[in-house]
Amino acid sequence: MNNDLTKLERRVLAYLGFKGEADDEQISMIQKAIADTRRFARPQFVYRFFPLYETEGQLLLKDSEIDVGYPSLQKMFRYKDSQNVCILVSTLGIGIDNRIERLRESDMSTMVLTDACANALIEDETDEFQKRLGLKDSTFRYAPGYGDVPLSLQRLIFDGMPEIAKIGISLDEGCLMHPMKSMTGIIGFRS
Repeated sequence: MNNDLTKLERRVLAYLGFKGEADDEQISMIQKAIADTRRFARPQFVYRFFPLYETEGQLLLKDSEIDVGYPSLQKMFRYKDSQNVCILVSTLGIGIDNRIERLRESDMSTMVLTDACANALIEDETDEFQKRLGLKDSTFRYAPGYGDVPLSLQRLIFDGMPEIAKIGISLDEGCLMHPMKSMTGIIGFRS
């Protein structure tokens, strides 16, 4: 039965930490929660392309103060012989955050399921949008806060891309995005 699950349904199960095979009732619950999550989600995207150039053995973004000098980003760009970088920022909007908060006060089990659905949905929507960009030989979508790339890089990205505010995303003092169901991706690609 689990072989028939969609990628989104499998992601929800992964976010829930589900082990083994889901039964029909569990799958039905997930499908209903995904449908409910979609009702409150308003996916939006902002992106910008930056040419890469090399100086003193370091790949940098042309005409940008956004620092991509971290070893894991450098390795990722070199592995795919990236010539450009796409910085992609996405959100499901404030509606889903509000829905999760209301559920936190009234139905904790549905809140956990909805939160997992929203986490899976932001990844799924961002994957689909990234495909539409048609980036050739693209790398993994690397996010600030992973590995050696500090979450504080978000501040430089937001400062360098003021258009992010137009889709309703802001940063708090700890560089966490609001709405919470938002993500930033750094993607290397070839021309």
